Amino acid sequence: MLRRTIYISLCLLLLSGQYGCKKFLNVEPLDRLSGNTFFKTAKDVEDNMWDIYGLFRDATGSCPLFAVAGEVRGGMLAMSPQKNDGNDRTFVEYAAKNDLLPLIYTPAGKGFWDIFDLPNLADWKPYYRIIQACNILHYEIARRSISGLDEKQIKTYQAEAVFMRCLSYFIMVRLWGDVPYYTDAYHKTPLPREKMVTVMSNCIADLSAVAADLPWTFTEPAYQGARACRGAALGLLMEMNMWNAGFDKANAQNYYKATAQEGAELMESGAHLLLPIAESFTIFKGRSKESLFDIVISSNYGETLAEKWNDLSELVVHYPYKRPANGHQYSFTYFRAEYLRRLYPTGVPDARMEVWFDSQMFANDGTFMFLKYNSLYEQGNSDVNVDNNLIVLRYAGAILLRAEALAELGQEDEAIRMMNIIRERAKTTLYQGGGGQALKDAIFTERAKELMMEGHYYFDLVRTGRVTNQLWCYTPLTLTQFENGGWTWPISTAALNNNPYMELNNYWLR
Repeated sequence: MLRRTIYISLCLLLLSGQYGCKKFLNVEPLDRLSGNTFFKTAKDVEDNMWDIYGLFRDATGSCPLFAVAGEVRGGMLAMSPQKNDGNDRTFVEYAAKNDLLPLIYTPAGKGFWDIFDLPNLADWKPYYRIIQACNILHYEIARRSISGLDEKQIKTYQAEAVFMRCLSYFIMVRLWGDVPYYTDAYHKTPLPREKMVTVMSNCIADLSAVAADLPWTFTEPAYQGARACRGAALGLLMEMNMWNAGFDKANAQNYYKATAQEGAELMESGAHLLLPIAESFTIFKGRSKESLFDIVISSNYGETLAEKWNDLSELVVHYPYKRPANGHQYSFTYFRAEYLRRLYPTGVPDARMEVWFDSQMFANDGTFMFLKYNSLYEQGNSDVNVDNNLIVLRYAGAILLRAEALAELGQEDEAIRMMNIIRERAKTTLYQGGGGQALKDAIFTERAKELMMEGHYYFDLVRTGRVTNQLWCYTPLTLTQFENGGWTWPISTAALNNNPYMELNNYWLR
């Protein structure tokens, strides 16, 4: 009897191990995403595509990804000395010092941090759910005869799926560096991590091949910025090329040329435009002509982040822009005055100072506010944040990426012209300085001003190497730290489950 029990137990272990190996990424799609039970009508495909956008919103909103990983980690945001209540935001100080393990493994006494779900910054499974869903849609609609869909529509949906897959990989690479890469549907085989330059190169090739299948504009205004268009694809291609240029030095000139060409195509299309700076509320409400791709957040339609504390405005506003008054007398963080004065020198006019800041712009305390997302007071006394989209890709950012690429190619006059387009919109002085490094720094400064609190700053520091420069990064990495992966985030140990090929980021191993 004992021998029989042991035999059965061993069989069960073998079966569970085999099953677990097939499930190593734990990204089985939801039932509604399965090709065996779905994709029968055009409505099925449309609903499935919106499900994918929803998965992306859930993944990126499950923690303060753009706020902490994109902005706070650069160190130019500091925690306010004033306290609204007994609950602090000291995770800001940990991130700014590149001390990330306490954010992933919350220390004793910091249980309040649980509301931010910071350990999700180490979890890549939600992004693989998006990737798996994209791969399935791409595969299934090509092999099925779906009522109501013609060949052109099929290609458009497939291009949307490729865009969302590439965007997911782009976010993952910026967080964790090398990641497992696959594009086949119903993937189950364990994979090692692929070099991030290869992942991005694959994504660049895949998206370049289908970008023309996406529309420039939509007849439905609500789709503007809310779903992938050709401008969004070009904007993402520019971002991926510039990321690779920072790490694949031998081929950097090719990446710069591609970025400059993609930027020219985007600008020549006329599909997007810069809105007047006075219309910032329209820009950051989302779905405007300046949007390339947004994460839609409309509380009227239940389109919210997983946690209301995970948007970008949470850290930099207080009453009356954030309610209730009790508990919100001060902003939780502020931009360091010395940094802002470097971006906005005394005596140089800039409409962004007037529209995005208030009179406490240079206050190193909780009276500071940054109002890019807050053109209207919140109503009532509920603890909610503004009902704005998160802008992932914006036309102004693409123009500045083109300027950066042109400067690297030595086409300095055209680079200056690109930068001055943004400066002119901001009603500030046009660039009259020299070329070389001075021009490159000026373009970087302009991007830091224009995209402030949009989740780009730290990633721009990393790809340009400025993360090792105290002028730009408050707690810079040493060159050794950078080369050893100190710019990445830790990876959850769950990634090791049933995958003998997996390795974590060694820099963060305790």
